[in-house]
This record gives sequence, C-alpha cells and structure tokens, in this order.
Amino acid sequence: MPTAGKPTPDTGGVSGDQQYAACDWREPLSAEKGKTLTSRHLRVAMRLFVGAPGLADAESDYRSAWRTSKQGTVTDSVGSIHNEAPVLTRGLGDEAFLHHTVTTTALGRSGTSRMVVRTQNAVITVDFDGATYPLDHDGVAVQRKGVPLDESVTREAAQAVARDVTTALSSCRTCVRR
Repeated sequence: MPTAGKPTPDTGGVSGDQQYAACDWREPLSAEKGKTLTSRHLRVAMRLFVGAPGLADAESDYRSAWRTSKQGTVTDSVGSIHNEAPVLTRGLGDEAFLHHTVTTTALGRSGTSRMVVRTQNAVITVDFDGATYPLDHDGVAVQRKGVPLDESVTREAAQAVARDVTTALSSCRTCVRR
C-alpha cells in the first residue's frame, strides 16, 4: 500500500463469546500528475471466539464463509456480484481458502480477493482490492470508468498478507492459546 494513509481501526469490541477487530488501509482516489491512478484497499479483520465453545464456533464461522463464497452470481436492482469458485489453500492456519469476487454496478466494476483463514479459535479475513482509474482534469479518479486490478495481483496480495498475519499469530509468545 505505497500511498495509503494511516490505517483506520475498527475495534468492533466484544459481543458475547466473540471479540472482533479490523483495520483498513486505503489509497487516495486523486493524484496531481498523470492520466491514470491506481488505488488499492486492504482490510484485515479478525474474529476471536472465546470460552468453551470457541473452537466449534470458529469452525462454524469458517464454514459459513465457505458457503457464502460458493454462491455464484447474484443480481439485484443495484448490480451484480459474481463469486468465483473458492480455492482451498494448504499450509496456512488450520484451514484456509481464497476466492475472488467481481462486483458490477452503475458506478463501475471492482474486483476483490478474499482470503479466509481459521487458526484454532480465530478466523482471519483479508480483503484486497484495487483498480486503475482515468483522472479528470482536476486529477480526481473517474470511478465509473475504473478497471479492476488483475485478479492474480489481488489474489497474491491477499494470500501474502494472510500468511504474514497467521505467521505473526503463531509465533506470538504472549498470545493466549485456548
């Protein structure tokens, strides 16, 4: 995220037997020079399931994310969302999958790669998306004419970030293991 500002935290807090936190990094949609702008957005979210049913709840949350990723194309009055088939990823957490979604609306097209990893009683979700936009005469991105980043780029980025997060968690000496 070369030109992203400070991260925006979302400390959703505690709800029952869950703890949730997320952080967003977003690059601006304006530039002073050039005819196009590439902008990227990264969101890392973690849901920690605590208490006796924590592991079972995390497994259930992961399975729910897996089912949602397999929905195919959904169309409504706003536009369409096309979920490509998810791909299981070995060697990352206890279980993991990666999938790509393309959203089409009147504002344009966007593509997002999502990596979902379950590590014991935690579910980590990494969303990475971006697009290249033509700039208007004021240097502001024309969003409806955006072209999503190449799918292989967003998939590799989501997977790399998920790998970094799970590696950091697994090597954490002060983290509580349940």
